[in-house]
Amino acid sequence: MLTRPKRYLGIRSEDRRTIQPREYGLLVITGLALLVLIARLWYLQVLHGEELTARAELVRTRLIRIPPPRGLIVDRQGRTLATNRAQIVISVLPDQLRRNPRRIPLVADRLKISPDELRVLVMNPRINPYVPLVVRKGVAYAEAVDLLESQYNLPEVEVSLQAMRWYPYGKLFAHVVGYVGQISEEELKAYQAMASREWPETDGESPLAIRSLYDGTDLVGKGGLEREYERYLHGMPGGEQVEVTPLGKRVRTLQQLEPVPGARLVLSLDAKLQQRAYELLQGHVGALVALDPRTGEVLACVSQPAFDPNLFVPRIPASIWRSLLNDPRAPLNNRAIQSAYAPGSIFKPFVALAGLETGVLTTHSSIVCPGGYQSGRRFFRCWRRHGYVEFYNSIALSCDTFYYIAAQKLGPERLAHWSRVFGLGALTGIDLPHERKGLVPDPEWKRQTFKQPWFGGETLSYGIGQGYLLTTPLQMAVATMGIANRGVIYRPHLVRQIIAPDGRVLYTAKPEVIHRVQAAPAHWDAVIEGMVRVVERGTARRAQIAGVQVAGKTGSAEFRKGGKTHSWFIAFAPAENPRVVLCVIAEEAGHGSEVAVPIAAEWLKTFFQQPETSSATPAF
Repeated sequence: MLTRPKRYLGIRSEDRRTIQPREYGLLVITGLALLVLIARLWYLQVLHGEELTARAELVRTRLIRIPPPRGLIVDRQGRTLATNRAQIVISVLPDQLRRNPRRIPLVADRLKISPDELRVLVMNPRINPYVPLVVRKGVAYAEAVDLLESQYNLPEVEVSLQAMRWYPYGKLFAHVVGYVGQISEEELKAYQAMASREWPETDGESPLAIRSLYDGTDLVGKGGLEREYERYLHGMPGGEQVEVTPLGKRVRTLQQLEPVPGARLVLSLDAKLQQRAYELLQGHVGALVALDPRTGEVLACVSQPAFDPNLFVPRIPASIWRSLLNDPRAPLNNRAIQSAYAPGSIFKPFVALAGLETGVLTTHSSIVCPGGYQSGRRFFRCWRRHGYVEFYNSIALSCDTFYYIAAQKLGPERLAHWSRVFGLGALTGIDLPHERKGLVPDPEWKRQTFKQPWFGGETLSYGIGQGYLLTTPLQMAVATMGIANRGVIYRPHLVRQIIAPDGRVLYTAKPEVIHRVQAAPAHWDAVIEGMVRVVERGTARRAQIAGVQVAGKTGSAEFRKGGKTHSWFIAFAPAENPRVVLCVIAEEAGHGSEVAVPIAAEWLKTFFQQPETSSATPAF
């Protein structure tokens, strides 16, 4: 009879078998693995659950630094010279492009920039890869809309409105105000050492983060006042804690600390006077510097040719940078403070004063100029045969022969001494970077430099502002201030006041005497009278202005064999109680009377047509 087989736990009796020792081992190992897994879950969820939850939250949040708005720069009347203007900008997310570098060529093509340039920017180790990096500014509205419509295919790209540095006057103040650009590695290290600050505590929690005053994506002053006053203009950064998607897109802001804008610089410059100087120098290579002799304030400071500082924000295209560097006229050079020239005949009033003070000249000194001076075997030419020349006309007619003889009597050491007491051969201390100090030579300098003795002919050249003597236009304006003020020389300065965002005055400039030239009142009178005659009956008659007595001196400085000369003119007006000191140079422009004098005359007319402004600093 057929019977149903017996079952045990659903297993037929014939299927049952004995578990082998090896299988026991596998069961034990499996059990231990389960125990370890359970222990790990207990560790993660019970023992350290809160800590790990917090870590997970950090993965979804980021601390974003908010750059501060840069401080404004205004002229003495409050006209804005440097500000921040909202522009449409295109930014990329460096982190995403670093994780997927194969997309760099595609993104670069859409953004109309070089793939190599984009690669360098996003791979820069100094930047925060989680912060959008601006790659283009001033984008047209239509292009911005097109990119926004394509954003699904360009997750690495952001289009936004940002405040970017803007220079409303373009080239006009380029060399003085300067410009900003992307911070370099060296600058970042230097500025980071200046300061840092902490985020404030919120609801008893720890500070959000410690934020550096500077970041690798910052724009900083690269030249001019933007560089000199960087620590005031920069401001204090803020920050925000934001929630982001895994792709880095912002979801919401959790906490925010507003940045503090930079301070405002109020300058001594007058935009109208600067504009006139710029126009008058158009087509020339040269500089114009105007000072208030009562304070040392700089009223105008122009160097030609110039450049547009807006090209540098946020970074200048490589092709434009190369063209500026390779331009033989050197537009990046501030000729007012960085170019040193032989002063030529504008040096003669200083030789005249030295002669009077040392006794080698008197106001009754006279010579007969035959068209030059014989010294040894060499005949040193005068620019014309003047005949009888006395002291005052030696300045008015710019007789070289008179000053060959005066220099020979003075000697190189005394010529050097009297050059230095007027500040030549030294920095003026103007509040601009990269000022050049020029050169005041003497026999010891020549021995050290050339291992040669000083020759007599070099002394004669010295007396007419030629040879080794080199001065900047600013130095000559400052030295002329010394004559205008009868010995008192103030430090030239551009910033009148620095004002904090809350209205507090952080700094107010005060006149600072840097030199006091000691000379007899009668000797000052004589030199000034000679300079008045230059304008009234001498080489600068084109500088006459109705109702204003102008004192001046022309110069034609040779700088190359073959007769090429720079055109110089120094002046102050009125001759009594002067309100302005002026220095003009035009390179390779011929005689001072031909180019520099007409430029100075037109500028002085503009100056005296304006209502006189107080030397006191205005409140804004």
